[in-house]
Amino acid sequence: MLLHCLKATQKKITKQTIRYMQSFDTALDMGYLRNLWDDVCYQRQKEQAPFWSYYDDMILQSVSSKLEKLSQHEIYAIWLQDPNLYYQLDDIDIGKEHIDKSPPYCVDDISRYIMNEYIYREAESWRNDRLRQLLGYF
Repeated sequence: MLLHCLKATQKKITKQTIRYMQSFDTALDMGYLRNLWDDVCYQRQKEQAPFWSYYDDMILQSVSSKLEKLSQHEIYAIWLQDPNLYYQLDDIDIGKEHIDKSPPYCVDDISRYIMNEYIYREAESWRNDRLRQLLGYF
């Protein structure tokens, strides 16, 4: 049940982030793309533009702002799903007593997990007529 709720939360964050990116006009002048989400999808499916970090940073900020609205327990639960958790904890230099009570987490690390596992996977499989035409699927 808990895992289902977490997945639902992560999917909700993904949908909200997609809508957020769709609210901005395209930055790539290719004639087919309409919004920044189209740009992200194109770049994840074809090639990343030299200014990819602009999109990545926008998505990171959007996801991070949504995570900050969640309870600490929800954030920990999402964080525990991240396969990189061990390496993140290994980099933290704090006493054992602090880890036992409430280990410090980095919102950016958790945001990156959601971005990679949900948002970018969605972008890699996203299809619409504009993308199909630009990617040559017609």
